[in-house]
Amino acid sequence: MDSVELARFLTAITLAVHIIFATIGVGVPVMFAVAELLGIKKNDPSYTAMAKRWSKGYTITVAVGVVTGTIIGLQLSLLWPTFMQMGGHVIALPLFMETFAFFFEAIFLSIYLYTWDRFKGKWTHFLISIPVILGGSFSAFFITAVNSFMNTPAGFEMKNGKMVNVQPLVAMFNDSFLIRSFHVVATALMTMAFVLAAIAAFKLLRNKFKKDTEYHKKALKLTMILGVIFTLGSMLAGDMSAKFLHQEQPEKLAAYEWHFDTESNADLVLFGFLDEKTQEVSGAVKIPGILS
Repeated sequence: MDSVELARFLTAITLAVHIIFATIGVGVPVMFAVAELLGIKKNDPSYTAMAKRWSKGYTITVAVGVVTGTIIGLQLSLLWPTFMQMGGHVIALPLFMETFAFFFEAIFLSIYLYTWDRFKGKWTHFLISIPVILGGSFSAFFITAVNSFMNTPAGFEMKNGKMVNVQPLVAMFNDSFLIRSFHVVATALMTMAFVLAAIAAFKLLRNKFKKDTEYHKKALKLTMILGVIFTLGSMLAGDMSAKFLHQEQPEKLAAYEWHFDTESNADLVLFGFLDEKTQEVSGAVKIPGILS
């Protein structure tokens, strides 16, 4: 394994771990905000209890996410110094703004956790959840902007092998930014809705106390309803992303779908084993004409 392969391996491991906590960071604040909102509107302590429990659990994942996120930041400089030297000044704005968004989220999360029953009006505490949601979402937006830049670079000119005449806003709001950001946020919300639904279902099945049954039923119903709503958004985002790839990066779409030759009415390949040498897929289930 040479240095490039090792760098890819280390980066892949870190990202694989961090994306779990990043998904939680985007999805859970919306969930406990909705739960608290229902608790206020219905005057139901069960939903308020959900918001309290989910926000406490969320705090632990934020702490772990800070560590993995910091490691990724270090890896950009230590493992990919040439990339940062060449293009770091182009993508510096979203990288800096992501840090600001995280601190914004963390500050209001601490206020949210320690101000239960501290305000005369319940709506005041609920409003504190909004900055937490915005902080987590904007953090995802800014990091996705960096990833989007790597796929659809913009906002600079290449002269003598250097990126000059940099336009930071153009670089950040590149062609794929909106579609990718929509996809990231929608799938994070969908994922966390169903994760919390799975926890509620498990607790409902294993519940030994009748007094908690109603609580788990309400949690399951709420998370499943939100999960279905967010799934529709994820389906739309996925469709838009695939169509964007078809127009802007057809080679990448073909690689995703295990197609080696350009063709009309291409099959959708499900499962199977890919042999890169023979460029064949064995044991696959193919649905004719679905892909294009």
